[in-house]
Amino acid sequence: MAKNDDKPVAIQADPLSQFHMDEQTLRLALVEAQYGLRDTRAQGQATGLLVLINGMELSGKGVAVSQLRQWVDPRLLNVEATLGNMPAKYEPLWQEHVEKLPRHGNITAYFGNWYSDLITGVMQRIAASKEGDIKTKEGNGQDATADWKAYLAQQLQTLSRFEADLQNNHTQVLKCWFHIDEATLQRRLQDQQQDPTWLYKMDWQDKTAVHAFNEIAKVILAQQSDWVVIDGSDAPLAANASKDNIDAKDSDKNTDKQTDKQTNDSIGYSEQATLQFCHEVLHSTQQALISSQQIDSEQRLPKMTYNQHAAFSWADVPDKLIAIDDADMDKVDYQKALAKKQARLATLLRARYHPIHRHDNNKKDKQSEKTADNKQQGTATEETLNHHVIFAFEGMDAAGKGGAIKRLVAPLDPREYQVYNIAAPTENELQHPYLWRFWTRLPQFEPCLKQERLSRVAIFDRTWYGRVLVERIEGFASEAAWQRAYDEINRMEEDLADNGTVILKYWLAIDKKEQLERFEDRKETPHKHFKLTDDDWRNRDKWQDYVQAAADMLARTNTKHAPWHVVATNDKRTARLAVLDHAIKQLEKRIDA
Repeated sequence: MAKNDDKPVAIQADPLSQFHMDEQTLRLALVEAQYGLRDTRAQGQATGLLVLINGMELSGKGVAVSQLRQWVDPRLLNVEATLGNMPAKYEPLWQEHVEKLPRHGNITAYFGNWYSDLITGVMQRIAASKEGDIKTKEGNGQDATADWKAYLAQQLQTLSRFEADLQNNHTQVLKCWFHIDEATLQRRLQDQQQDPTWLYKMDWQDKTAVHAFNEIAKVILAQQSDWVVIDGSDAPLAANASKDNIDAKDSDKNTDKQTDKQTNDSIGYSEQATLQFCHEVLHSTQQALISSQQIDSEQRLPKMTYNQHAAFSWADVPDKLIAIDDADMDKVDYQKALAKKQARLATLLRARYHPIHRHDNNKKDKQSEKTADNKQQGTATEETLNHHVIFAFEGMDAAGKGGAIKRLVAPLDPREYQVYNIAAPTENELQHPYLWRFWTRLPQFEPCLKQERLSRVAIFDRTWYGRVLVERIEGFASEAAWQRAYDEINRMEEDLADNGTVILKYWLAIDKKEQLERFEDRKETPHKHFKLTDDDWRNRDKWQDYVQAAADMLARTNTKHAPWHVVATNDKRTARLAVLDHAIKQLEKRIDA
């Protein structure tokens, strides 16, 4: 009997051909699905549900989510909200929001989200174009409308790729767009209820702004077919939306204060819209349950995935991974060169740091004046400054990653950078998409509430490439997961690079004999004991596997926006200077300082 009880429950998702459930049946189904989703955490492959809630102001979004929270266990439904900020200039749209992603097994309803930031940015572009602030590039004939539409289309493509990667990593995404007609909007703006702080930082009584918003909405809904559009209008009132009828109804209501109060409490907030929303959440929760019962190879692959092969083919091992230099640099020469290169690197890293706060117009104006002066003088401009910098170190055990990082940061103030020593993921990290623990460590333009300081330089000792290295070799990731990871990583790095982040990736290579000598040195040196683990010795037996995995990694992720630099030498001093030399050259390409 116990054996049968352990079998997974067969779940059929409601096809939503019609919303046939009455309130009590719907409430029960929601709670059962919610607890079923939570229980998947104990089964090893849980799935979370992210509900993105967007659309017009006063369209019933809050009413719908409030009702949902009344019908489910509120402890397992997290609600987050943002009104929409101007997109950070040097970060992908999604980056600011990754902390809000649901833990696997949970549901998060997220008002606003990255689409609010996108809409806010596009609205400003439209407003600026009307004031003549947006200039076309070198007279290419594109008008202001083409400018904002091209920007919007590109950002939507980026977000679609990001959301597809979420779904392939056990985060189901439901996107709900609430809409109301203009008459309903005007009626709700004129009622006696207090209005919230305006969404997208726009005046919803401005018909020109509302028209611009609806134009944006048309583009979004046309380009992304996965939105569920929910009509939040009140059907009886919407059918009699002329001004005379509305005035007549308002006159009748004034004769009965109680009726007036009841009407204002629910005016326009369609019960049908709320029921549709709750049915959609139920359906997506059921889909998430089904997803959690599938093996990883059955997960849906995004249509835009790059380089998807029917069968994985191993790359040839390049000479640079196995032809290891045996140089022996003189210590005096090394120290002289080291000091000079460290000073130059520190100058470059500091030259690219100019704090511009996106919400402070005065600072922006001052920076614009400074940028104009810099252009006249031929020095660094805003376009070449303010970039984040990411150093990513991978390599064989004892190849010198820690030593290279130590020399890299030596001339810097500790407040100027963050070093992340990446180990096995924590339980909380395992209950999010694989890349989540790296997304949350990316440098930020402005500190969030969980950060006490701003750091624009991030240094990773081991990185997101662990999925295609150690997790592949040790079997911690399925074949489908690590083979899919090459493209997921490329997309992440491309998003970062497209927004100005400088990504410097290093593979440090030594030969097997040199590794053994360094292991023995660590074993005999007290202050180095912590660097040597049982796993290090065990991994030596899989040396060729790691070399092959590195070759596959280089072949698939050595991209134009984030190329690899291989440092292959048994000499620590030569390796450290090679890292500094490369970093200096790459930063000099971006910064004239």
